Amino acid sequence: MIARLAIILFLGIVASASRAEDYSAAQVALFNTPHLANIEKPTTLHYAYEHHGTLEQAFDDVVDMTITAITADGSKNVSFNYLSDKHHYDFPPIEGFRGNPIIMMFLEYDVMGLSQQTGGSSLYFRNRIRDAFADRATAEATTVDFGGKQIPATRITLQPFLQDPLRERFEKFAERSYEFLLAPGVPGGVYSLRVLTPGAAPDKPLEENLLRFQDAGQ
Repeated sequence: MIARLAIILFLGIVASASRAEDYSAAQVALFNTPHLANIEKPTTLHYAYEHHGTLEQAFDDVVDMTITAITADGSKNVSFNYLSDKHHYDFPPIEGFRGNPIIMMFLEYDVMGLSQQTGGSSLYFRNRIRDAFADRATAEATTVDFGGKQIPATRITLQPFLQDPLRERFEKFAERSYEFLLAPGVPGGVYSLRVLTPGAAPDKPLEENLLRFQDAGQ
């Protein structure tokens, strides 16, 4: 239920647009693209997760997303094992997906962390990120190194809180940036997801969270 709610809330990113041509390039790339089309049988996508920065103790972990079934219409049923031990979050299974829901899970986990760190409303941060996808995100063609080759990818970036009228309430997070690297040649279409909050020096960020595709298998 929590996972479904999170996805519904973030899919509101495109729900307010009445026609596909009204979507921004970032909205289409992230939330209106069948990333899971290249998954042809049940499998588990393994992602490495890194948390670093001066705000909290660093840790490395894993995120597993399992395609448990492929339905008659080609959509996927998906379950998650999102981090472990004290960092684990219990996102329940979801059904009938074509895009890669790991994007929404990553964003929802980020929003919950922001809420805990600032005392602010998770709904407020979620809405600011959602609004930024419509008119403040940039999308550009690039390449990524995968399997020893450079393959086509799309990089999407945004800073949703820079112009926020309430930024003084969470000033140290106001320059927080988001980067999404999507590549159709990668199983599940997501190469990496990254959130960076700068700190006192370029090599000492306040917080950095990185999720990167590792491999697909059991």
